[in-house]
Amino acid sequence: MRKNQINIVIKESLIIFVALHVNGHLQKIQNNLFKMVKVLILTTPGCVTCSQVESMLDKLKVKYKVIDVTKDPKILKKYPIMAAPGVVINGKLEFTGVPSEKDLRKALNKK
Repeated sequence: MRKNQINIVIKESLIIFVALHVNGHLQKIQNNLFKMVKVLILTTPGCVTCSQVESMLDKLKVKYKVIDVTKDPKILKKYPIMAAPGVVINGKLEFTGVPSEKDLRKALNKK
């Protein structure tokens, strides 16, 4: 098998692509999948813990949008948080408060 070769396996009418782990290629794919996730951070003025979530997402290279719920109160009808931050991943409120990095990674991976 040549370096950087991608194998295609056909089994029972299914096509399965198998990529080799070459020079961090699989890590790059995972990072690109993280980038495809839509993340919202619901915040309030003076939220001291919101920056912790932003730092974790920055470390994971995940793009996100910060929404101040006091400037956009209609968002609370869709995501009724009682404490900030609220972390919404692909339209679902996943966390209220600061999640652990492990839990955040897990929630991002299941999307």
